[in-house]
Amino acid sequence: MEYKEHKKMYKVGKNWAVATLVSASILMGGVVTAHADQVESNNYNGVAEVNTERQANGQIGVDGKIISANSNTTSGSTNQESSATNNTENAVVNESKNTNNTENAVVNENKNTNNTENAVVNENKNTNNTENDNSQLKLTNNEQPSAATQANLKKLNPQAAKAVQNAKIDAGSLTDDQINELNKINFSKSAEKGAKLTFKDLEGIGNAIVKQDPQYAIPYFNAKEIKNMPATYTVDAQTGKMAHLDVWDSWPVQDPVTGYVSNYKGYQLVIAMMGIPNSPTGDNHIYLLYNKYGDNDFSHWRNAGSIFGTKETNVFQEWSGSAIVNDDGTIQLFFTSNDTSDYKLNDQRLATATLNLNVDDNGVSIKSVDNYQVLFEGDGFHYQTYEQFANGKDRENDDYCLRDPHVVQLENGDRYLVFEANTGTEDYQSDDQIYNWANYGGDDAFNIKSFFKLLNNKKDRELAGLANGALGILKLTNNQSKPKVEEVYSPLVSTLMASDEVERPNVVKLGDKYYLFSVTRVSRGSDRELTAKDNTIVGDNVAMIGYVSDSLMGKYKPLNNSGVVLTASVPANWRTATYSYYAVPVAGHPDQVLITSYMSNKDFASGEGNYATWAPSFLVQINPDDTTTVLARATNQGDWVWDDSSRNDNMLGFLKKVQLTVPPYQVNGVSQLTGV
Repeated sequence: MEYKEHKKMYKVGKNWAVATLVSASILMGGVVTAHADQVESNNYNGVAEVNTERQANGQIGVDGKIISANSNTTSGSTNQESSATNNTENAVVNESKNTNNTENAVVNENKNTNNTENAVVNENKNTNNTENDNSQLKLTNNEQPSAATQANLKKLNPQAAKAVQNAKIDAGSLTDDQINELNKINFSKSAEKGAKLTFKDLEGIGNAIVKQDPQYAIPYFNAKEIKNMPATYTVDAQTGKMAHLDVWDSWPVQDPVTGYVSNYKGYQLVIAMMGIPNSPTGDNHIYLLYNKYGDNDFSHWRNAGSIFGTKETNVFQEWSGSAIVNDDGTIQLFFTSNDTSDYKLNDQRLATATLNLNVDDNGVSIKSVDNYQVLFEGDGFHYQTYEQFANGKDRENDDYCLRDPHVVQLENGDRYLVFEANTGTEDYQSDDQIYNWANYGGDDAFNIKSFFKLLNNKKDRELAGLANGALGILKLTNNQSKPKVEEVYSPLVSTLMASDEVERPNVVKLGDKYYLFSVTRVSRGSDRELTAKDNTIVGDNVAMIGYVSDSLMGKYKPLNNSGVVLTASVPANWRTATYSYYAVPVAGHPDQVLITSYMSNKDFASGEGNYATWAPSFLVQINPDDTTTVLARATNQGDWVWDDSSRNDNMLGFLKKVQLTVPPYQVNGVSQLTGV
């Protein structure tokens, strides 16, 4: 989550200065995305069916019965100006205010522009080169193959010819250029070292966002109930002065084996990234928060301060990670150390430190932080190094990731780190990945259509060649407070050609199975039309994905076929927009996880005074058939331990049915998002 000069998303440090910057434009006009260097229009001109009626997200109702998705969905084109409102925090809809600062605020102006270089368009219609245009392809019929068909089949190699026939494409409609490209495809079915998030999976995730399927859609929350977090008013790590801070990526100190939130001498401990909003140079550091164990009153959380003191700088930052309790009672923290010195674009490293805490009648305080060390900087083979990235051909559009270490301890005491990364030379980013049939993931008809779509779209092809996201794993030595890397393994999941970023991996063991979760944005993928579709129909493109395996080392299988577990429900500039989902197991419920996240994108994206804060948590059911279901059972903000006192349905909202022929989520100018 770093500042990049690419045009996917604008970030400063790990801060989302602009998070998919959209309003819920549904019908006229495209979604405008603001970047540090430009504002670009991403227009989706298609037709989509959207489930627009979900009670408390329509998943599992208060009576415990499954509420089915509304079948009366509405189809409509997506070409409408988005509107911005100046609602207060107590209004249910808190869309961001218009501002002249397009760099750090949500931009809700859909201005027409002649610059369509980066717009999502069907580029082959604006060029004389139609050699690879999908529209040229014709389906076969039951007639005798023509001479042209037979001639072209002979030009194709056997595997390409078989794929064309399986796709029921008339080979006679293929151009010589298309035949040449098809003959370059690698159809090898050699055993993959890990699971893949494929181009088909990316499509499934993006389409699930549009459909608002209640099985995956994040519950609607009641914005009237959402508060800024009192504990975020604290001494800032960089300025050394009291300030109101945003809070975003957060994780609990967990029991090393069960994964439950640790009851640490009567307290629950959470470590969180925090910083002053709209800091011009970036303010990204980690703090220790605490509350009495089992206390779900949001106002009772306290701040023990910046973990690394109050003389921090923006040059060296700390990003997200994980933490568990050592055998001697100390806390072993794993985190991302980010170096921006010498004009680096976020040289990320996996790091660790040991926290010694004081616990007394006054609460929890940090006694000392010891054993700080960088553990891993990439090995170049399994995982890309910063040097490899820096020497790459297209840093502007590439996304370097080596962060978010999540510690897993097995019953025998062995510790592993699962982390976000990019693949190394073992299976590296390149244009060749577009010719790897295994990266597509569909049947031959889908694969050929997608193949020519990428070849025919210069920008998407470029992104596909750069996409090499990975969920990696390494083993640590048995010295808990001073670990070293013992062994590095191939990725558990790779996203070659499909996506360049899968964040915050999190492993939860339920019964005898291991569940691997991660968060992502469709906008980090190589299908810009799909991103525009999500942004236009829903207003955001965030998701949580998940995989399941019988062992920590895999092989992992995607949940719900595509891996989708959670999908965005509201625009990114609403008060109730969420991200950075982190699943924790629920004691006594081995088939459920509690989903925690932050709410309101950073830097007042949902309006002045609306700081990024902890969201209400909610439950997800893990089903025996490797599917999942979102449960409409919410908690207070910042509840990390589900128990009998956790449920608070007042935090849920209701989006009434609305035809998509009026301004987004409005009838006669009145917002339809109301509290239950």
